[in-house]
Amino acid sequence: MNKEDRQNLTALIEANGGADWWDPQEFQASVRAKLPTQLQILSVPPSPASNYNCFVYALGLEGRKAFLGGNNPVQKEFIQHLLNKGVLGLVEKPTEGDLIFYKDEGGTITHGGIVSAGGKISSKWMWGALFSHETWDVPSSFGDIVFYTNRPLPEVLEKEYEDYKNSGAIINPIQ
Repeated sequence: MNKEDRQNLTALIEANGGADWWDPQEFQASVRAKLPTQLQILSVPPSPASNYNCFVYALGLEGRKAFLGGNNPVQKEFIQHLLNKGVLGLVEKPTEGDLIFYKDEGGTITHGGIVSAGGKISSKWMWGALFSHETWDVPSSFGDIVFYTNRPLPEVLEKEYEDYKNSGAIINPIQ
């Protein structure tokens, strides 16, 4: 996907303040038909009470009620914490099941997903749909830098999240 197509994806997901992107009915009515055909939709956005973001999906926590609906959001700061502690270890040659993270030009982690069979990526775009896509078939707002890590067990990540929360880290629920 070229730069202009990626910029168009950013405009699409941010249109109407993102409301069309996150709402299941609005996604179907206003967004789905505008998506590039090379993106495979694996699932549409879930209802608000059962929704989650890309990091929750990448870390395998989407099946755990405590991480749904924005009550315990996993944000870029927690991903950086996991990297700093070595819980997420960098991988030079990713294989199926490893994680991919995107960074913007300032070095901020913006997005995460899972490396799938054949090198495709499976990722949930913010609080929107879950996609299968090529590495660079993502919104331009996700950035132009990627790195890969191992994928720890969800049980390990849940404990790390509790420790992180108890350390005084500020984690605001998403409204």
